Amino acid sequence: MKRIFICCLLTMLCRHVALAQLYNAGTVTNDGGLISDWENQWFNASTGVFDGLNNGVFEHHGPSSQTFMNDGVYNASGGHIDKFMGPLGTTGAQEIGGSVRPYFFNLELINGAGQLIEITNSDGANVRSLATFSNGITTTIRTAHQLGALRFEDGASYTGGNTDSQHVDGYVSKIGDDAFVFPVGSGTDIRTLEISAPAAATDHYSVAWIAGDPTSTTDPSGTPAQHPIASFATGLQAVSPVGQWDWIAGNTITTEPVTPATGTGEGLNIKVSIPDMTGFAQAGELRLVGWNGSQWMNLSTGTAPYAGNSYASGNTENSILEGTMIAGITAIGIGRTPPLPVKLISFNGKKEGTTSILTWETTEETNSDYFEVQHSINGKKWHAIGTVAATGESSVLKGYRFSHASPVEGENLYRLRMVDRDGTFAYSVIRSLAFDDAVSLEPYPNPVSEKLFFKNYTQLKQVVLYNSSGRQVLAQKQLSGDGIDVRGLQPGLYVVSLTLRDGTVKTCKLGITK
Repeated sequence: MKRIFICCLLTMLCRHVALAQLYNAGTVTNDGGLISDWENQWFNASTGVFDGLNNGVFEHHGPSSQTFMNDGVYNASGGHIDKFMGPLGTTGAQEIGGSVRPYFFNLELINGAGQLIEITNSDGANVRSLATFSNGITTTIRTAHQLGALRFEDGASYTGGNTDSQHVDGYVSKIGDDAFVFPVGSGTDIRTLEISAPAAATDHYSVAWIAGDPTSTTDPSGTPAQHPIASFATGLQAVSPVGQWDWIAGNTITTEPVTPATGTGEGLNIKVSIPDMTGFAQAGELRLVGWNGSQWMNLSTGTAPYAGNSYASGNTENSILEGTMIAGITAIGIGRTPPLPVKLISFNGKKEGTTSILTWETTEETNSDYFEVQHSINGKKWHAIGTVAATGESSVLKGYRFSHASPVEGENLYRLRMVDRDGTFAYSVIRSLAFDDAVSLEPYPNPVSEKLFFKNYTQLKQVVLYNSSGRQVLAQKQLSGDGIDVRGLQPGLYVVSLTLRDGTVKTCKLGITK
């Protein structure tokens, strides 16, 4: 790789030696070379053009103030690397400033562990391929919100940047259809926000963490700028005053119409890393909430992903809280629903022969109505197999028991749906019991001449018989202990399709005789 001493190269353009500046008002091309500015500040004037390509490298060794200033065109592509290596190549803070965004291809912030990188460019900065965070905190202009953000273009990513001591204190933007984790925080605490893959390569989303009560702490992009935590939709009980994530969907930058401008965010899965919420709510009560301009809305309303169907992996520092974005949201916060109807301290299962024995205990019950016992064989589809009345009001230890006399062969999954008198409900953790000797679902007798029976008929939703030609000859949904009459079918070999209540389908062969 050829080395270009930029102080000599730029002398032919314009040289301000007294200020130790490298001032470019013309055109500089780094075509696979190595440029090092050493102790000089880099200034790209409004008429200046820099093109970096073919794996060229630009080493930035300038001072902590005005290290890199861009008011013109700074266009890196084709594997070009910009390295911010600290003043004179030693550890220390550095600055990316100016009024026009630079387009970096690969951006390496390697000015020292714990060292500051300030992005003070009023138009932000773009990364086309990869950013490497090996520094400390990186800041952007919060008052400029999306305009001053560190932007990752379609397909761009980063390494590092996801710790309390190493993240972006300010706004990060992501353009494209990639799933992405926004490495944002407060400057002392990481508060990441992750999105699932958007639908279009032109989608544009911007995020910043704003610490403090949303009621009085300004959201720079919000209208209104304050989001009262006392204003929330029915079903929520409170919104935390600890902070919020500013959420900007689409493009609000009017100075550059070509910037991708699509995306409402609707339907995106959102995961945030929360502060310590132990004093605010139990994990099962936590909900991701979104400000819609007038109130906080519950975004955690779908299928909950964690044990016991909680939307939060816990309520301690850096636990994950999930939800699904809806259109019109401009900020994301942390809310809670009313306390669970019961305080469940145990839920266990054991086998007694071919029967599942389920037991559970509560220490507190407030307005509780009943427990619905649910069963599944795959953890996806559940059906109720019985109910047990709750005590209702209690502050002492209460024990409950339920027997399931017809578990399936193999794994059986159980959970409780704990229902309050006003309809509020929550789920318990899931317990598993495996039966190798459980009563089979296969029909008997086999072969059969008159009636076909199923000992576990309560587990079946539908039975369908097909003849040897594959034609359906019998279907029955209303199953009982009386069996299925097959006397009207011709003798021969049949295939029986058994659909369980959770949607699972099993098949077996059946012989019919006269």
